[in-house]
Amino acid sequence: MGIAIVWGMVAGLGLCLVIVGLAPAPVRLSDALAALDRRHARHLPGEAAAPRRLRLPLSATQQRLLQIQGREVGDFFTEKLILGITGLLLPGLWVLLQVIFGEAPSPLPLLFSPVAGVVGFLVPDVKLHRGAAQQRRAMNDAIHTFFDLVALERLANASATQATAAAAEISDAPLFRRIATGLERARMEQVAPWNELRQIAVEWKVPELADFADVMQLEEQGAGFAHVLQARVKELRDAHLTQVKIQAGEASEQMTLWMTIPAMLLGLAFLAPALLRLTTL
Repeated sequence: MGIAIVWGMVAGLGLCLVIVGLAPAPVRLSDALAALDRRHARHLPGEAAAPRRLRLPLSATQQRLLQIQGREVGDFFTEKLILGITGLLLPGLWVLLQVIFGEAPSPLPLLFSPVAGVVGFLVPDVKLHRGAAQQRRAMNDAIHTFFDLVALERLANASATQATAAAAEISDAPLFRRIATGLERARMEQVAPWNELRQIAVEWKVPELADFADVMQLEEQGAGFAHVLQARVKELRDAHLTQVKIQAGEASEQMTLWMTIPAMLLGLAFLAPALLRLTTL
């Protein structure tokens, strides 16, 4: 009975923590002001402040991947702590279950407890890097869509700045939100947003966005912005399509070996009876 009460209390505590975690967290005033501060222009609101305050071990690559995936630093480290603690406690839970069921407990699983804790702590890092390629493909599609939206807004007689801002507000994708934040910062500082877009291109490693900013400045020289942008978008799409075809060809070549194995096994199945007959003569 006592064990059942303890497990019920643990389950109730877990339910309370889930409810608290799902509740929306209030926005920090410092994070909101950091979005408009040029000194923190390379980070999204709330994502750079947490490592700075808590001194979390977060590399620049991990922070960039988190921004691309639209994840908060706090969520990432919460997942690491939960999986690490789970791996640390699983061997002890196994020993406890042995005691509950009346079996002789073995201390051997406890020796693997630190290893399981370290593995659980590192699992989110592996997942983060494995999802980088997929997020990169999604970001390439997002940037091309952004260019098309800007061209459509410009054809509707919107100015270059207005067209860029309107296109950035259409989607909630991480790249769109980052561009919208940069444009809002430039608007508050009353400067042209092209340098801000170039900084985002360096930060997120999206050179196409820097090309886009260069094309945007052509409007100041009286160039036909919409037609120039559409031509540049076509070039970027053709380059992206060529890269995708190359990756598809490499994947097909890697599958060739696995495609030949069933044929080899089938041929061996036909030859095996004849070979056995020859060897038995």
